[in-house]
Amino acid sequence: MKTLDVQARLEYARAAVAVLRALQISNTKMRYGAFAIAIGIMSEGEKWEVWHKNQIEDILNLTAAAERQGLSPGSKALEFDRLVGADGKPGKGFKEKSRIVKK
Repeated sequence: MKTLDVQARLEYARAAVAVLRALQISNTKMRYGAFAIAIGIMSEGEKWEVWHKNQIEDILNLTAAAERQGLSPGSKALEFDRLVGADGKPGKGFKEKSRIVKK
């Protein structure tokens, strides 16, 4: 399992935003494995492992939390439901509970 340090997580989250925006613009959906390749967590031809799912979930939670904190009026929300599983349906909801906590 490849561990992700804070810099890697932030870079993957930044890439996730770009991919989600591209999916929105092209009005398309993408499977999680292709998304992992698109943002750089997996390489082309690499076998999908359970820990990839966990890493994707972590990156999407970070992305949703950052969006939640920084979504300005008039800007378009990210459409996380454009990412789908093998069944063609979006995964479980996580966006509502993702937060960046401040003390």
